[in-house]
Amino acid sequence: MPREYYYSWQWDLGSTPEALWPLVSDTNRFNRDTGLPPMKLLGIRSGVRRVRFQFPLPFIQWDEEPFDWTYPSSFGIVRRYRGGPMAEMRVEVTLEARPEGGTRVNYRTWAQPRNALGVLGAWIVIGLYSRYRFESVFRLYDRIAARGASILTLSGRARLNRPARERMRVVSERLHAQGVEPTLTERLTNFLDHADDLSIQRIRPYALADLWGVPRRAALELFLRATREGVMDMYWDLLCPSCRGVAEDHRRLGDVHAHSHCNTCQIDFTANFDHNVEVVFRPNDSVRTFPADLQFCVGSPQRQPHILLTQALQPREDLPFKIPFEAGRYTLRASGLHGSRGLLAEREGTESLELIAKEEGWPAGEERMALLPRLKVINMTSAPQVFKLERTSWSDQAATAADVTTLQIFRDLFSSEVLRPGEEISVGSVTLMFTDLRGSTRLYRQIGDAPAFGRVRDHFKILEEGIAAQGGAIIKTMGDSVMASFRRPAAALRAVSTVQDRLVMRGDGLSLKIGIHHGPCIVVNLNDRLDYFGSTVNIAARLPGFSNGGEVIFSEPIHSDAEAIRFLEKTARPNALTRFEAEIKGYEEPFQLWRMKI
Repeated sequence: MPREYYYSWQWDLGSTPEALWPLVSDTNRFNRDTGLPPMKLLGIRSGVRRVRFQFPLPFIQWDEEPFDWTYPSSFGIVRRYRGGPMAEMRVEVTLEARPEGGTRVNYRTWAQPRNALGVLGAWIVIGLYSRYRFESVFRLYDRIAARGASILTLSGRARLNRPARERMRVVSERLHAQGVEPTLTERLTNFLDHADDLSIQRIRPYALADLWGVPRRAALELFLRATREGVMDMYWDLLCPSCRGVAEDHRRLGDVHAHSHCNTCQIDFTANFDHNVEVVFRPNDSVRTFPADLQFCVGSPQRQPHILLTQALQPREDLPFKIPFEAGRYTLRASGLHGSRGLLAEREGTESLELIAKEEGWPAGEERMALLPRLKVINMTSAPQVFKLERTSWSDQAATAADVTTLQIFRDLFSSEVLRPGEEISVGSVTLMFTDLRGSTRLYRQIGDAPAFGRVRDHFKILEEGIAAQGGAIIKTMGDSVMASFRRPAAALRAVSTVQDRLVMRGDGLSLKIGIHHGPCIVVNLNDRLDYFGSTVNIAARLPGFSNGGEVIFSEPIHSDAEAIRFLEKTARPNALTRFEAEIKGYEEPFQLWRMKI
């Protein structure tokens, strides 16, 4: 058996480890940039991936252990080849902060050839070619990080042909006529023209909005309109709650199931509209063709950016580390233990903390730690454990199904996008508003049926415009009543204020009785439209009954929302807000409610 070959290279870069990490740990892109051919995932068993090159070496297959990494300082991988010139290869990359500033990158490779061809490959491909190729890519990433830029903003070669450019020009004019800012369509066209294939496989509108410096809702609505015009395609991705990778990818909402399975984690999970159903986009083939399944690494750390650490520890082994945290909640898990350890990162937290995994499981409660603490994970169990430290909150750059389906523009443009009949999917939280029109009966008597009907119809238009302006959507109308949904309580309160002001200005005596409640729901298909079902709906529907007109009645979850509190402090007139207790039919305990004159 030929000996193992070891290579170690170092490069000093100007950017910090934190700035380099999103680029360097994206091994899917790094492998592409360094000249490796695409790979194909053949299967997963017990967490180990079976992989082969798609071309030009499809006969080379290997088993790939999951990456281990510690943000933002190190990651590594082990590959055991099932055939070909190599037997095994290990890679370890570390990013060390330099005292004078910048980062020292250490790239280490251990290669075990299987035969003479493998020895030659270790000498030439790894020892000579890889060193200089890797250095050029690392220095490219350093220049990108130094500018505070992103891979998505890089301008590559033009990829749209003449017919595609003309199609985008025509669609842009249509979107301008619909009220879309010309700068947005220009940015979209430029992105589709110059982004590489990896960047357009799974386009996230919120990520582009942040890069472009525009409101997220404006970017999301741009993509919805572009989809309706046929230049983009919309997909509904089901994300695993553990690894947060894509478990299923669907073109239609009607194909989404409430229950799914993650092959990577080997777990079944239940879909949730505002937690793990994400809406992403790809260019339509009429604009740009690309290989949607092209990948150069099947397990990149950057595929799971919420995980700050994943490391295997033997029994009685410990791992000290120090990493920067953002303020918020985190969870530490061990592969062989039930439950988890809760952590809260805050400025006044503990500077040094030991996290001990024992046979009986994790202790109860939540540990408070500083934003740059010294941590030590200790495996006091009798078995090896894989420890994972992850952010509890999901990425805020995900446009979830809950975000999309509460937009009026989605319901207007994609009314046929509904769940299949009988399917029920939960949504963790939604704000629901019910309205009832007060004074319509008197108006019919005073001015006659036809004029009064026109006024009532206009009131629906005012409601729709006010609700849509705050990112909400009308779910349905019932006589003179409306049911609407919003993602946040404050948006509903802002819409209420605007709508009532417009009704008062008309001077016809019409006013609204409004109820607002916030909580979990079930999303269903009712009469071929998306609707909500559950206790939150039942409570919200009864709240207008406590209004005398020109008043909004809202529940404690609305009143206790931080953004809603700020809105009320700025806009509520003196003595306009009162608290009262009331019984709601079907519920034993009385409810704490709030009445506000508008």
